[in-house]
Amino acid sequence: MSLKLSKKQQSETTTSPSPGGTGLRSSFLRLLSFATNTWEIALILLVAAFLRFYQINTTELDDDQVKLYRMAYDAVHHGLLPITSNTASIDIAHPPGVIYLFMPVAALSANPLWGALLVGVFTTAAALLTYFFTRRYYGRFAGVVAALLYATAARPLNYARFIWQPNLMPPFVVLFMFALFWGVVERRKGWLFPALLLLGVLFQMHPITLLLAVPLLAAVVLAPGTLRWRDLALALAFLLVIFFPYLIWEAYTHFADVRTVFTLAKQYAHIDGQAIHFYRVFLSPYDNLPTDTHSVVLLLAPLLSWLSVAVPLLTLGGFVTAGVLLLRSRWKGVRNWWADLRGDPYRCGLLLLLTWQIVPLLILSRHAVDLHSQYFFMFLPGPFILIGLFLAKAVAWFQARGGQWNILRYGTYVIASLVIIAQLVGSTAAIIDSSSGNFNDRSFLPYPYHNDLRSLQHALSEADQLAQQRQLNRVYVTTDFATQAALRYLAEQMHTSTTLFDASNCLVLPNPADGPAVLLVGPYDGLTNALLSQFAAATLVDQPARLGGSPFRLYIVTPAATPTSSQNMFTGNLQLLATQARHLNYNGSSWLVTRWSLLHSEQPSFRTTYSYALRVLLNGNGEQSLCTFTAIRAGDQLLVAFGLPKNGSVPASVTINAQSFMTIPNNPFYGPFHMETDSDQSTARRVLQTMDGKDSITLDT
Repeated sequence: MSLKLSKKQQSETTTSPSPGGTGLRSSFLRLLSFATNTWEIALILLVAAFLRFYQINTTELDDDQVKLYRMAYDAVHHGLLPITSNTASIDIAHPPGVIYLFMPVAALSANPLWGALLVGVFTTAAALLTYFFTRRYYGRFAGVVAALLYATAARPLNYARFIWQPNLMPPFVVLFMFALFWGVVERRKGWLFPALLLLGVLFQMHPITLLLAVPLLAAVVLAPGTLRWRDLALALAFLLVIFFPYLIWEAYTHFADVRTVFTLAKQYAHIDGQAIHFYRVFLSPYDNLPTDTHSVVLLLAPLLSWLSVAVPLLTLGGFVTAGVLLLRSRWKGVRNWWADLRGDPYRCGLLLLLTWQIVPLLILSRHAVDLHSQYFFMFLPGPFILIGLFLAKAVAWFQARGGQWNILRYGTYVIASLVIIAQLVGSTAAIIDSSSGNFNDRSFLPYPYHNDLRSLQHALSEADQLAQQRQLNRVYVTTDFATQAALRYLAEQMHTSTTLFDASNCLVLPNPADGPAVLLVGPYDGLTNALLSQFAAATLVDQPARLGGSPFRLYIVTPAATPTSSQNMFTGNLQLLATQARHLNYNGSSWLVTRWSLLHSEQPSFRTTYSYALRVLLNGNGEQSLCTFTAIRAGDQLLVAFGLPKNGSVPASVTINAQSFMTIPNNPFYGPFHMETDSDQSTARRVLQTMDGKDSITLDT
């Protein structure tokens, strides 16, 4: 290689450009060249970021979302070592890797919005990585198509807008495939270490990603000359580091999760179409049509329905194209074909791509437990890369033939543009629906209804402000299964002292001596409203709106006139305020309501609740009501309702016994480590006794 300059180059170096002439023009030309060659990057970032961050404050906030962000926040602010994240559907603890990803933003703010923003950043980066990967190995046009299709796909976008550990998979999947192609296609050494490390990171997000070991093993077979023992040793060392907290948990539980997995593995497995169904779901503009008549997606459905056919067909075209390119060669026998394949890095890359998309899918087709959509994040953005490959090869094939074939080449551009634009329109419509409440919030299984961050924060903020404006020193908030985790966490940021309680059978009212208080009632806590009408003076101040469903109800409450206190009490805990239980009819059901005064106080404590389990004996059958609080104030009143059997007679008197217990976080010490898990543990139940040593109280009905 010569280092001498040509005569033209020598002339250019010896001639100084004028300050405002050649130098400025050269800079402009370089800038123009850069813009011409990278305009698609800006487009991909713009589209992906818009879809992921528009109205992101309406992000879903249910149990899993709160647990993940709260664990990151508590780890930072309480000096805990996360050793698990949340619990999987098969009742094992997920590894804690994702908690460490959320910890930097949780250190800056307690607001879960930052966690949703982090997910958006990761999935936006995934779209950009898809472009770089596909462009590097299959061309610029293929890269643009693959990235924009992934960025605008409705189902992946849905998961890109809320906190959940599987939602962070896509960028790491692309990096993992980059590492494999680095060894198989580019035949460079040093790829095994990042590949194994990335596989470990992906496993931390969901154990199902262990199936990505299949393309990893394929890469080992296809590129054996690139393997180095030191890469394996380094990977094992780093994997030990990132799995060290989870190994502490497994040792602490005597590998209970491992035993659970082996037990499930022995269950009867069957083959069905669930895997193919979920794979196709990620290629469709919608899974099921919305039922809300105001839904924009429902309005556009006739214009978008063709995508449900077109995108899977294009994906199939990608599979066929990759297969044809892989198999093209003269047949010289299996051994010679394999040698030719190993000597062709491009075809090895195609085999790796197909292995990634096909083999794990076949493995999942035979399963013992039901599959879930999050299992299929490990395939993304593979289908869109295959589509990009298919369309790029079609364009190249038509262009090589020239003439009238150019019409089909331009038609291919049109098809790609139409699919991308249609997906963009459909996904934008879905975001408008989700951020405007154009959906049925009772359809968000496994939760009874949908909750979003903005609505919850607004309701709590309004209750807090009302208390400060009226100079009231107490706020009470009802919770249920759908809201208790979110409201308990968000209420910790309120300025007014707040008590949250489970409203399924109970209602807490302020101490009459302390004056009125603010009460925020959940959207479907109908029993609370019925109890208020009978036992308190409640003034409805506002109804804070919720997306997609019934609003909250914001009251100022004062208990009704206190009846003559009974001498019956569970010493130090509960005093009966009326010797006769009241009957209440609500929503076609009959309830027996007892009224108590709380005799001691409990201050709010880290992830701690206080519970009374009251049991009434009716005609030989026991009916239990569980009342759970985040704090207790002595003198507050407690209404406990017991559901009565239909068409059953109520005796003249009933007997009630009670137990108390606390629920605290299961954050054990193990050696020098103060660990953090998402699970809770309850203290032993203590049977409450009366002043004369009995464990029950009898009252009239």
